[in-house]
Amino acid sequence: MDNRNRNIDGIKGLLVILVVVGHVLQGRLDQSIWRYMIYGFHMPFFIAVAGFLFPYERVKTDSISVFLGRYVYRLIVPWAIAMVVYAVYLGAFWGLKSPLWKGWLSHLSVPFYHLWFVPAYLFWSLLLWWMSCRGLSRSKALLLGLLVSLPFFYVKLASMGAMNDVLGANGAGFLIHTLRPHYFLFFVMGMWLREEKLDTRSWVFWVSGAMMFGVYGGIFYFHAGITEGMRDGIWIFANVFLLVAVFRMIRIDALPKSRVMEWMGKESLGIYLWHVLPFLWLKDVIGTRDITQFYGWNLVIELLFLVAMYGMWRYWKGSRVLFGSR
Repeated sequence: MDNRNRNIDGIKGLLVILVVVGHVLQGRLDQSIWRYMIYGFHMPFFIAVAGFLFPYERVKTDSISVFLGRYVYRLIVPWAIAMVVYAVYLGAFWGLKSPLWKGWLSHLSVPFYHLWFVPAYLFWSLLLWWMSCRGLSRSKALLLGLLVSLPFFYVKLASMGAMNDVLGANGAGFLIHTLRPHYFLFFVMGMWLREEKLDTRSWVFWVSGAMMFGVYGGIFYFHAGITEGMRDGIWIFANVFLLVAVFRMIRIDALPKSRVMEWMGKESLGIYLWHVLPFLWLKDVIGTRDITQFYGWNLVIELLFLVAMYGMWRYWKGSRVLFGSR
C-alpha cells in the first residue's frame, strides 16, 4: 500500500508551475501585479515544503559525510550539470580575460538566476542537521532558526555595505544572494509544521493570512510611506499564518488531488532546474517586443518541455542524472 501523502506532491506541482509562470512573466516586481503576488508566496511555500520533508530525527546520528552523501546523486549532480549547461549556453566564459578557474569560482558563488536554490537548500539542511545532532526538539530548532534568519532581513536591506566590508563583495553576495539565510525562516518552519500542535483554530490563521496578504497586495498600488522593512514584515506574517493553515490540511491529505500536478511535484527538481532553458532560447529567437507572441510561444514551448521531460523520465533510466531522484 502506498502511504505517500499526495497533497505534498500536489502542492509541489502547483508551486513549481507558479515558479515557471513567475519566471516567464516580464517586468520588475513593482511593474507587474501578477509577478508581485506570485513572488509574495510561492518561494516561502516551496521552501516550507522542503523543510516539511526534511527527516529531522532520522539524521540525528548521521556524520556529515553520510548526511551530504544523501544528496550527491539526487540533487548535487543534476544541479552541477545544469550549472555547466547554463554557463555554456550563456557564453559565461567566452572571451574571459581572467583565468578560467576564477570565472568558475564567480559562477559558483553567485549561480545563474534560479540556480541559487540548491546550494541554499544544502545550507539550510546542514543547519537543521546540526540542530538535530545537538538534540534540539523541533520547537527549539524553530526558535533558534528564527533567531538566525530574521536578522538577515535587516542585513539585506540596510547593512550590505558593512557585509561587503567584512566579507568582500563576492563573499557578501554569496551569503545573501546564494545561501539566503533569511529564507531559513520558512525552511525551519516547514520542519516544525510537520508536528505542529497549536490549539488555535485553523480559521484564525486563514483569516489572518488572507488579511495580511490583502494588505501586502494593496502596497503594490499604495506604497507611499511604506518602507521595504515594513513590507517584508507584512509579507512574513502573511506567509506564516497561511503556512500553518495550509499545512494543517496537507498533513491530513485534505487538499484536492490531481495526478498531473502530483507527477509535476514528484519531478519538481528537474522542472525547476531546466525550465528556464527553453524560454532563454525563445527570447534569443523572437525577443520580447511583441509580448503577446512571446507569452503564446512560451506556453507552447514549456508544454513541449514537459512532454519531453515526461518521455525521458518514462523511457530513459539515465534521466535521473539530469532531473534528480524523487
